[in-house]
Amino acid sequence: MKKNQVLIEGASMLAIFILMLLLSLFIPLVSIVVQFFLILPFLLYSAKYPVKYAAMLVVAAVFVSFVLGSYYAVPLALLFGTTGLMMGYCIRSRKNKLVVYLASSMVFLANILLFFAIAAKFFGMNFLEEISDLFKSSVTQYTDALSIIGQSPPPELQDQLGEMIRMMNSMAPTLLLITAFITVLILMAVNFPIIKRLGIAVPKFEPFRLMKFPKSILWYYLIALVLSMLMKLEVGSYWYMALVNAAFILQTLLVIQGLSFIFYYNHIKKWPKFIPILAVILTLVLPFILSIVRVLGIIDIGFNLRQRLNNK
Repeated sequence: MKKNQVLIEGASMLAIFILMLLLSLFIPLVSIVVQFFLILPFLLYSAKYPVKYAAMLVVAAVFVSFVLGSYYAVPLALLFGTTGLMMGYCIRSRKNKLVVYLASSMVFLANILLFFAIAAKFFGMNFLEEISDLFKSSVTQYTDALSIIGQSPPPELQDQLGEMIRMMNSMAPTLLLITAFITVLILMAVNFPIIKRLGIAVPKFEPFRLMKFPKSILWYYLIALVLSMLMKLEVGSYWYMALVNAAFILQTLLVIQGLSFIFYYNHIKKWPKFIPILAVILTLVLPFILSIVRVLGIIDIGFNLRQRLNNK
């Protein structure tokens, strides 16, 4: 590997990133689309060359973004630069796609938390409180509009809206986690086909039907259930938020496990492929189906349901 070639290609990747960054900053109509590709120069470069060169590219991108004079540019460079570096490093290290996804998502989430902390510390901005205030304002406008036309929302509806606001505040960590993981999944779906065409060997996910979480998840879920029944926690307290978010995440994992089993069972029975897809849709829209699928996930993990089917 010639060092000059590495540096020249790094400069090219930096120029491409800066061009896309400027488009994102100054042309609002295309900014939403362009932001999905801001990770591409870092992803491609770190997938081809050692991590020290990719780190130099990230540092250079952050510096140039700072020179541009935009407070919005530096976080973008840091967010997509470090996430792309991790994603490319995992690809270059021949990690499987799940590892690439999890590692990149955690880096993306860490960046978001860092930005929130900096904004709160140095600029007095609390994004979570602002989002909550915006939602409260929308609810107030809704009730005021009903009052103007001579109607008032039922007390039950007002209680539900108030509970929704309180729950949204408590679930903020989980919402951030979901946002990070969904965003990284979209970034991978958009950019992986591009780097594959450019000669990078892109890993593939294992079939969803083969996904199997460890049994320890059941113990964590059981502990969360017991604590929620035994402990009378104040709404909004640290331990309340920790317990609510942990329970929600664990329940989501069990639902995913249940859906994975449905795909597995459909595969071994050679049923039409639309059946598990229909199961996913029904799980998302019908709460009682969601509960059944979660129980199915518990049985699959706890009682080795797949192994029992294979032994028959």
